[in-house]
Amino acid sequence: MQSLSATTETELPTGTNARLPSRLVDRSWQEIAALARLEADGEADKHTTTDLATDRLRWRNVLIDMIEASEDRLHSVRRLKGPQRNQIIVDFESELNLLTAAYRRATGQPYDLEDEQEGVEARSPDTPPESTVLQLSWTSGRVIAWAAGAYNQPETTEQVMDRLVQTGAPASAWEDHRNVSLPGGVTASAVSAEVTDILGWLAALSTQPWTDPSLSVAIEEAPLEQHDHTDSEDDFEANNSLETPSTLPVEQAELGASARWLSLVAASAVELVAQGRIVPKLQRIRKRRNKRNRNNRGEFIVQWMPGIISKDRLEAFAASLPGAVSAADPGPDARAVVQSALMGMVNAIVTSAARRLEVPAPPPEPRTKAEVAETFLANLGGKPFVAAADHGSDLARRLEQWARPVTAVAKYALIVQLDEPDDSGAWQLKVLSPGPENTLDPVEVAMVSGSNTRRTEVKGQYTRLERLVPALLRPGGRRRGEVLLDQDEAWDLMSVTGPALESAGFEVRVPALSRRRQVAQLRLTAEDNDSIVGAQHLTAVSWSAVFGDVELTSSEIQKLALQARPLVQSRGRWVALDHADLAEAAAALSERSDTTRLTGAEMLRHALGLEGGGVSGGVTLAGASWAGDLLRAAGDVRDEPDTRPPGFSGELRSYQAEAVGWLKFLDDAGLGGCLALDMGLGKTPTILARISTSPGSAPALVVAPPAVVGNWASEANRFTPNLSVLVHHGPSRVNGPELRSRIRKSDLVITTYGTAVRDIDELSDLDWDRVVLDEAQVIKNHRSATAKELRKLPARSRLALTGTPIENGLGDLWAIMDFCNPGLVGGRTAFIDQLGQIGDSAGAAESALHALNGVLVFRRTKLEPIIAAELPDRIDELAHCTMTPEQIGLYQAVLDKLVRDTAQSEQNIKQQKGLVLAAITALKQICNHPLNYDKNDDDVSLEGRSGKLTRLNEIIDSVFASGERILIFTHFATWGERLSTYLTQRTGIDIDCYHGGLARGKRDRLVETFQNGTGPGAMVLSLKAGGTGLNLTAASHVVLYDRWWNPAVEDQARDRVWRIGQTKTVICHRLVCPGTVDERVEEVVQGKRRIADMVLPKSSSLGDLNADQLRAALGINENQLLTADPDDILEDLAMRTDA
Repeated sequence: MQSLSATTETELPTGTNARLPSRLVDRSWQEIAALARLEADGEADKHTTTDLATDRLRWRNVLIDMIEASEDRLHSVRRLKGPQRNQIIVDFESELNLLTAAYRRATGQPYDLEDEQEGVEARSPDTPPESTVLQLSWTSGRVIAWAAGAYNQPETTEQVMDRLVQTGAPASAWEDHRNVSLPGGVTASAVSAEVTDILGWLAALSTQPWTDPSLSVAIEEAPLEQHDHTDSEDDFEANNSLETPSTLPVEQAELGASARWLSLVAASAVELVAQGRIVPKLQRIRKRRNKRNRNNRGEFIVQWMPGIISKDRLEAFAASLPGAVSAADPGPDARAVVQSALMGMVNAIVTSAARRLEVPAPPPEPRTKAEVAETFLANLGGKPFVAAADHGSDLARRLEQWARPVTAVAKYALIVQLDEPDDSGAWQLKVLSPGPENTLDPVEVAMVSGSNTRRTEVKGQYTRLERLVPALLRPGGRRRGEVLLDQDEAWDLMSVTGPALESAGFEVRVPALSRRRQVAQLRLTAEDNDSIVGAQHLTAVSWSAVFGDVELTSSEIQKLALQARPLVQSRGRWVALDHADLAEAAAALSERSDTTRLTGAEMLRHALGLEGGGVSGGVTLAGASWAGDLLRAAGDVRDEPDTRPPGFSGELRSYQAEAVGWLKFLDDAGLGGCLALDMGLGKTPTILARISTSPGSAPALVVAPPAVVGNWASEANRFTPNLSVLVHHGPSRVNGPELRSRIRKSDLVITTYGTAVRDIDELSDLDWDRVVLDEAQVIKNHRSATAKELRKLPARSRLALTGTPIENGLGDLWAIMDFCNPGLVGGRTAFIDQLGQIGDSAGAAESALHALNGVLVFRRTKLEPIIAAELPDRIDELAHCTMTPEQIGLYQAVLDKLVRDTAQSEQNIKQQKGLVLAAITALKQICNHPLNYDKNDDDVSLEGRSGKLTRLNEIIDSVFASGERILIFTHFATWGERLSTYLTQRTGIDIDCYHGGLARGKRDRLVETFQNGTGPGAMVLSLKAGGTGLNLTAASHVVLYDRWWNPAVEDQARDRVWRIGQTKTVICHRLVCPGTVDERVEEVVQGKRRIADMVLPKSSSLGDLNADQLRAALGINENQLLTADPDDILEDLAMRTDA
């Protein structure tokens, strides 16, 4: 066919027209395409060609789209067969010639039909084929799946189905489809499915990791909506990005770009439906052939349309459309494909849901308007229905008019702009419209100027906006679209209406806001520049209230309280203040209005919440002050802790190193403090590390329970061998000048509470660098004689060590804090009242420790994830226990009797061996407790007669205070029963004894009860009966009360707790009396000697032992023995009574 164009290149308007303002800028792409079509067909008038000539760039781009679409159609028809093939090809070639001629007139350059091949080299024989991937194409309401790759053979239908199933697609939804034509004359086998049946799978693909090796530039998607004015961000984009992960599942890596693209469109459709951006459309699907349509009948169907589609998102989808998406239907342009896919998917989602609704049956033959409307509502699920043609068409028209403002892609989306308040406090709301050259025009101007298209669209958009923002209808504004808002209305626009407007397709520009509630804080400001002198120095202070970073005085709070919606700007964002918070702050400031001078200690108490904050956010310090500098220094403690401090032989865990840094902070500040690490976290090495790093000019004094004195000495020898250590304890301890002389030569002095109290006159007359109280809960009763006497000890710094700083109540913590820093934390009653205001006693205790933590207390527990991650699964602790005078006497008596008996049986080797083994058992029982040895003793009391029992009580107290559970193993079943009875009476908690003499059912019930119990709990077990076959993971502590020769037996006992299912670190406490047979057993267990070597010289037998050898093997080593002073025992009982 010949070209019918009557316009030649020379006839096109030129010259000044080319410099005229663009007349196409306000037109849609479709409108420009219609003008270009007229010009190409030779039917354009002079006015049309002039309009096109004013914007040759847009004209050119439209023509390129039209030419490419024509090429696609020509490519398709060339695959036709039959006698009409040649004529059809000629027609399409003529169409293409018309468009390329128009392109030449628009640009002055010929259109090169081979442009798309430029830069693409012909495939060489060495070029590897691209991998075959799953591709998805779209045609109206259906998704077509096929698999191919460049220079690769397409896959069969069965292989395509395998790929689909591999990605999670429902196999039953797919059916055979005609082959898809590919470049080069190749066709690919395909299957297709209704989008309704696979939409869930398709949308889910958008959340999967994906990469396309051929994709060099990732699609930058435009968001559906933005909420820049709020704290929250729309994470839709983050979930639908095309970023390439480093490692991809095979099935996801084999998805083509078309599958990814369609999955993102599906996700967008789901998002639109979830946000309610949908409207119904009534479509007439078939007209009667009879023109008169005497029956006035028509067939209709309800379809659902996406509403308020972001223009940017639509263009982003169109620009990124992979060619494979339209391979099955190459006709439509990119924008049409996007709109078709979005509409088809939205319709599938909504109709599927609507079909599940139970609605009244529609009229069988709807004739009136009301009946047609009723039938329309009954068929929202997409079921076709027949109705009166005139009324149906009228309803369809009215629905289309109603939905047009939200279904059309808005070119002139209105901008709702809220300016920050002026000096009078009024907020100005403006409505603007984008104009030419990226200008913003007031909406009133836009409705009367510009193109007819713009005016019509702006009027429709503004009418809709007025319904959403009724304040715009209020009279009195300077012009239409401008109105003043009060603070309540402004906040509503920023927090509620604004997001709704964005969802409705408007652009909203409002000041940033914060939805976080800003609780009130009191700011205590030191007014004097020289107020950093010390804790007792008075300084002038002032008070103010702070919300975020906004500081308010009493008068400013009063003004805000009068407003319906008090707003302040904090950190660049507007915040709504609660009237209750304002009232709280006003009351707190009023209460403190007369407090204008405070000491440094009082300021610190205010900051720590010990004086009552009065407001939810507590008190912060400002200005230069001793207390402020102290808190700032405390905040720097965690900076790069040294895990290998100088003078310390070993490596600290990170929290221990932090604690050493905290101890340095206390030293620098001249303060004392409480090191409150949980049991097993290593308080002793932590203190030793600080002492070794900074020994001081005077020695350090450690006061500890008798049971742990030996542990302090051995730990000091292990971790700080360069320190000179003196143990001041026992009946043979020195006093007077000799004591002074030894102390002056020592770096560390270790004593017991009882000894310290008895020798307080001598000890308090000496200078100490620091005094350390281990197990400081001993002084929790501040009225006890022990607590009062220990306060007499002079020291540069006082430290308290305890895993349970609060056993009975906040008074315990106050007693410890007041010992460490006399007077600093205020009176006991005020301390308890202020920190006890939060919830129950447990909540108050945690609140108190949290308030003081890092300043006067360093608290860490095994339950903290960062601590638990650093701890080993099991911690073994060796506890050196004392021997009471009663135990020593019994021990010596048994040994003397053994010597006499063996002397009388020198000729009977077998008898002598039996005597020795029986004596070893008796000596072990004496180390446990006198009643374990002499069951007929008239004195049946257990308290104060055994160092091991004293240490066990201390361990149980700490474990129970932490709410944990513990197992106690002993080799002697009878002693175990007596021990369980004693512990039940002492703790008030039922503690059972598990041993072999119990029936199987009884033993099973004991285990079940213990395992299912919660809170503090304990069970005593026979080492042999309870050492194997049990699962007791409810416990996190194990005590080996007495030792057994075979370490495997003890390991089995410990493994009742330390096994699969245990979620806590298990601490195993081994109780040993140094210098006795206990220690010989410990050496055997540790593999340091054999059992036979324990009592026998080399090449000897039991029958060869003489009296001296027996005493050397089994007797007491006085250099290692830890003796319990009788006065210590009485003092310990007295302290427990006081507590």
